[in-house]
Amino acid sequence: MKIILLPKTKLGKYSLIMMVLSWMLFIVGSLLPWKPDYSGFEIITQNPLQTIITVFIFLVGIITVITGLLSVIKHNERSILVFLAILSGLYSMFGFFGSIATVFLSWIQVEIESLLRKISKLWGQYS
Repeated sequence: MKIILLPKTKLGKYSLIMMVLSWMLFIVGSLLPWKPDYSGFEIITQNPLQTIITVFIFLVGIITVITGLLSVIKHNERSILVFLAILSGLYSMFGFFGSIATVFLSWIQVEIESLLRKISKLWGQYS
């Protein structure tokens, strides 16, 4: 089958539109100011707009991957831009999971440090 640049199927075109939308959301999210001095779940509560944009980028990435894969598998779409959209959607999804892991791991670190401080205070009382 011949490989082309632009998608021919409706699902392929939707996938390309979703890819562009995720890039636009990424640019908007990057330009907005945010408060970097927080860690753990405070990042989410102190930066609600960036959190909402990040979730939208994740959702649009899922839609991009699904529509792109459906167009490739069901309708034999062979557009370079659809393959690029699938990769872009996967990248958005992995980026979201990386952000969640960072927030969760920093929360665990804060909790462990708090627990160690409490233990050291108790240890100091009984020494």
